[in-house]
Amino acid sequence: MTKHVCVTLCLLGQVFAFSARAETLGGVEISPAEKRACAPDVIRLCRNFMPDQTAVFGCMQDKRALLSSACDKVARARGL
Repeated sequence: MTKHVCVTLCLLGQVFAFSARAETLGGVEISPAEKRACAPDVIRLCRNFMPDQTAVFGCMQDKRALLSSACDKVARARGL
């Protein structure tokens, strides 16, 4: 397995750690549906900040105008 593939799988493992219950991120519950909506944007826009959740969140806020419509809906629903 190449280094690139291994890094990609590790990132996907962090972002797509789906479960039947909500997960807490910085004291905020994130549902599996919210994770599915925003995971591609996290990888596309902010993967270089992973695994620092605070830095990823800041990056996503900075790049708000570039979010997909699905992730933007999540952000709006969360009041971000």
